[in-house]
Amino acid sequence: MFGVTIVRWSSSRSTDCLNCEAHVSGDFRRVYGDADDQAHRCPQCDTWVRLFEGSAAGLDVRTPDPETSPGRHGNDPAEGWSA
Repeated sequence: MFGVTIVRWSSSRSTDCLNCEAHVSGDFRRVYGDADDQAHRCPQCDTWVRLFEGSAAGLDVRTPDPETSPGRHGNDPAEGWSA
């Protein structure tokens, strides 16, 4: 007999980062994303350290967010830091 395979149809939105709307690959979403293979953060808007900790899956992580602590992402030094 013939087997039937059901393939989940994904909208174009599910191929984009839910935070910055950058395109993310299916492999990235499968490995780092949430249970629905959606990426809440991606390498365009977050650091790899945070992504490894689970930020792409929508988890709260301990490492400071580069959007609220810009010195951690190579932008302006964090407040209170001096050279």
